Amino acid sequence: MNWIDDLVEENQTVETPKSWLYWSLMCCISAVAANQYTLRTLKGNLLYFPNLYVILMGESGLGKGYPVNLAKRLVQGADNTRVIAGRSSIQAIIKELATTRSANGKPVITDSRGFIVNGELSTAIIQDPDSLTILTDLYDRNYNPIWTNMLKGDGNEKLKEPYITCLFGSSPSHFYDSIPQPNIEGGYIGRNLLIYEEKRSRDLDLLDSEKESVDEDRFTNYITPKFIPHLKKIAANKARLIPTDAARSMFNSWRKQWRENQKNYTDRTGFVNRVPDHTLKVAMCLALARYEHNDNIEESDVHEAIQNVSALVYANEKVVAGVGIDPLAAVTRKVVEHLMAAPDNQLLRRDLLVRGFGDLDNQSLDRILDTLVEMRWIRKQRVGVGANSDYMIYLHGEPLIKLRGFREDRRRK
Repeated sequence: MNWIDDLVEENQTVETPKSWLYWSLMCCISAVAANQYTLRTLKGNLLYFPNLYVILMGESGLGKGYPVNLAKRLVQGADNTRVIAGRSSIQAIIKELATTRSANGKPVITDSRGFIVNGELSTAIIQDPDSLTILTDLYDRNYNPIWTNMLKGDGNEKLKEPYITCLFGSSPSHFYDSIPQPNIEGGYIGRNLLIYEEKRSRDLDLLDSEKESVDEDRFTNYITPKFIPHLKKIAANKARLIPTDAARSMFNSWRKQWRENQKNYTDRTGFVNRVPDHTLKVAMCLALARYEHNDNIEESDVHEAIQNVSALVYANEKVVAGVGIDPLAAVTRKVVEHLMAAPDNQLLRRDLLVRGFGDLDNQSLDRILDTLVEMRWIRKQRVGVGANSDYMIYLHGEPLIKLRGFREDRRRK
């Protein structure tokens, strides 16, 4: 058992999928490790840092908010890095990372470390075509001892030793809207660990019995005193992590076999190529998660990292499979959103054309409407006569109920 395993065990009374808890807690280790821990490979030519990008992927309502908020509060409790939560622009994030931070006599944060965390990727960073490209660049800490942002009107902002850990949640529909195609195949998704789940880990009684009911903040009264000290211990130290001979042998042998089998995978994101790199980063975090780590990466750390990272290939394929196959996929979602926002969930066809100006033409809209009719998401009804005739488009049935439920969930969060 290590710090991550213990905290997963402590959260048996929530329905959140265990994998989401596990990887959110892995991000806690990654975030507090910051620039203090490294791993040298290839005779010193490559330098690894344990920063991770993780996206919890699943339909709304499965419980992404709990592990994301738990991770945020744990890292805030360790208090050794900037925690950037909520809605931000990439420019504001860069400005925050470039600013020296200190408070209440605590050590000054002089490097550009930060934990970007949000339960919904689509609201984490205000949509900007450069946002994910910049995050892609900042991921590669080893290539960026200094990262410079020079834009007209913004001045010259320098990030010193930028170390970024990201934890986002996303539903499949929002994922496709939030991640442009160039970032899917251009490297951003390949740098992320996509943790895909389709159902809760368990079904529990939501309301406690009277004798079990408590009126206290379990995080403040129990989680904080028991689990934050280990994060502070990691934050207070600095080391070069060295694999044991057994760990080195296991990793090298597995990596050769992985390279030989890569041809069996369909991958448009670059994730499969990066699996060995992700595995080393996760092994570093697992070494630090052990309560009595000795600056060594043990064989058990490598074994667990190999199992858990290589298992994500399926999730990567499944999540990305629906992207880019149909060039009208993104516009189709916008058509549904226009109908969802309309009074009584109905619009004239010509109104949809106006609202989709720049994205839609007559033929494209007709293709989309025909597809949605076949899916029984909409129905069409001719209105008017002659030159003034048109079709009224109605969003109806089960899809409308699900979309309303999704919005209610979003409002409650």
